Amino acid sequence: IGFLISLGLGQNLFPILGGQRSGTSVFTFLNIGVSARAVGMGESVVALNQDASSVYYNPAAIAQLEKTDISLSQIQWPADINYDYFSMTRHVFDRHYLGVSAGILHMEPMMETTEYLPHGTGNYFVFQDRFVALTYGARMTDRFSFGITLKQVEENLAGHTMSTAMLDMGTFYWTGFRSLRFSASLSHFGPQVQPEGTYEKNVLDTETGDEKTVVTEFESFSPPTVFRVGAAMDIWQTAQQSILFALQMNHPVDNAENISTGLEYNFAKMFFLRGGYKINEEEENISFGAGLIIPIGKLKLRVDYAYANFNHLSDPQRLSIGLAF
Repeated sequence: IGFLISLGLGQNLFPILGGQRSGTSVFTFLNIGVSARAVGMGESVVALNQDASSVYYNPAAIAQLEKTDISLSQIQWPADINYDYFSMTRHVFDRHYLGVSAGILHMEPMMETTEYLPHGTGNYFVFQDRFVALTYGARMTDRFSFGITLKQVEENLAGHTMSTAMLDMGTFYWTGFRSLRFSASLSHFGPQVQPEGTYEKNVLDTETGDEKTVVTEFESFSPPTVFRVGAAMDIWQTAQQSILFALQMNHPVDNAENISTGLEYNFAKMFFLRGGYKINEEEENISFGAGLIIPIGKLKLRVDYAYANFNHLSDPQRLSIGLAF
């Protein structure tokens, strides 16, 4: 696989096709990786059942988590923007599982400026994106599970608000060959949406040639739907150590198709080192991470950190804390 990818890159067989679609969707905060554990592996995690945050990438992963799991993430995004994420999953009964999750992208109030008052008008505005979600999953057999997530997504930009309902769907399948598993998911699927209200627009009257002001509605755009398909397997394993390799293909509606690869080294199921690389991505294409699991009686405390590179902005930092019981 590595040889074929290297050959393809050398022959430019993976051009940036679809990059012209960038900026054509709304609620793009949903493209931000919410888990330090996942981002450390290049977000090549659709076929992994890591923790409660896995349901963000594939709802079917919820039926692969036997214990009640809680995950909290804090992301330092560029320009003093912060993203906070929470998820919780629980085995309800028999083959049925439920989970809840929420995320909020926010910033400090920003001073309003105009061309005549560049130092501020004295007024402030806020920008905020948020969502809340409910996930249901079922383990149909020992090898196959599916999941579905319903979520409400909202945005507030200086008083202009918009909201809509979205749907995530996913499957998770153990092939039976060693630890190989294969999964697919569809995330952020929903209708086109536009901000509420109207705005004034200056246009040229074609009959008189004079400029006039008309009241018009905002244009509507699609959400950042993405289809993921991937596989993962332990490529090396001993009694105390293992190396996990994951490969994933992504098809977003608002950008170019890309391939994610990830590695995770595990020592005694307590210490983890991770690395990821995205092919056909210009930003956040290289990532690294580390994690630690600390047993506390019957509880397991997880702490994960991830770093991903930005070529044009400051590099984001991610910290996740989890609890399984």
